[in-house]
Amino acid sequence: MILARHADSLLWAGRYLERADTIARCVSVETNAVMHRQATEARLASRRLVQALGLQDEFVAAQVGTGPYAVMDFLVSDDSHPGSVVSAVQAVRENLRIVRDRIPVELWEEANSLHILMQSAKSVGAAAREQTGGEVSRMSVITARRGCRSLSGVMTESMSRDEGYAFMEAGRLLERSILTVELLKSGLGTGSDVFDGNRLLAFTHSLQAARRELGHSPQWHAVAKFLLQHSQMPRSVLWCLGRVELRLEDLAAAAGAVATARRRAGALRAHLEYGELDELLAQPEAELAYLGSALAELAADVHASTVARSSLAEVHAQFVRPGDGRGRPQ
Repeated sequence: MILARHADSLLWAGRYLERADTIARCVSVETNAVMHRQATEARLASRRLVQALGLQDEFVAAQVGTGPYAVMDFLVSDDSHPGSVVSAVQAVRENLRIVRDRIPVELWEEANSLHILMQSAKSVGAAAREQTGGEVSRMSVITARRGCRSLSGVMTESMSRDEGYAFMEAGRLLERSILTVELLKSGLGTGSDVFDGNRLLAFTHSLQAARRELGHSPQWHAVAKFLLQHSQMPRSVLWCLGRVELRLEDLAAAAGAVATARRRAGALRAHLEYGELDELLAQPEAELAYLGSALAELAADVHASTVARSSLAEVHAQFVRPGDGRGRPQ
C-alpha cells in the first residue's frame, strides 16, 4: 500500500513533468516560427499560446512586454507564477523529494540536476535575454526539453510497476489530455485567422505521425480527430484515457478509493472511442468545452482519491486547469 501523501506527490510530479515538457515544446515551436512572421502576427500567436495555457491573468499581472521574446521569457524563466517551465520543474523536484525513498535514485538525480540548470537560467536577467534575441531563453528551452525526456525515460525504465508508478503515469497522461484539448481550442481561432494545422500538431508532438496520415496541410477537423480519437498515437486523448483507465484498474485492485475515477475515465474513453466524432465536432466549441470540463473533473476525482475530502483536499487543489483561475499552492 502507498501513503496518501506519497500518492499525492507522485500524481502531481507526473502532472508537472508533463506540463513542463509541453510548455517547453510549445515555446520551442513558437520561437522557431518567429523569424517567418511579421511582428504583429508573432505577437498575436504568442498571446494566443499564453491563453491556451490558461495564463492570461498571470501574464497581464506580470506586466511584461508583448513581444514574442518577452512572452517566451514569461513562459520559460518567470517563477512569479506557477505556469512557467522553471516553476513546473521546481514543482517536479519538490514532489519527488517527498517520495525519495519510493523512487529510483536516478530519477531523483535527474530531477535535481534539471532543477539546478533551470535555476541557473532563471538567474540571467530578462534584459540580458532580450539583448541576445532570446538566445538564452532558447537554450533554457532546449535544456528543459532534454531534461524532461530524461526524466520520462528514467521513470519508464526504472520505476517498479506499483501504485506509485500508477499514480505518476496517470498524472502525466491526465495533464497531457487536458493540455491537448486546450491547444485544440486555441486552434479554432477567429474568423479572420488562417488555421495552421502543422503548428498545432507540433505543439502536441504529433507532427511526424500526423503527416503520414493527413498530409502536409491538414484541416482543423482532421487534426482534431487525430488528436482526440487516434487509438495508437500516444498523444491522442483516447490513447491517454485508455492508459489512465488501466492504471486506475491497477489501483482499484489495491484500494477502492479510485472506483469513481475509474468509472469516469471509462465513460469518457467510450465517448471518444464509440462516439460519432464528425457529428460532435459539428459544434467544436461545445464538444471541446465538454471534454475540457470532463477531463478536469476526472483529474479532480483522481486527486480526491489520494486525500481525505477535508481541508487537506483544499490545500492541494490543482493549480490551473488551462482556462481556470484556481491556484494550487507551491
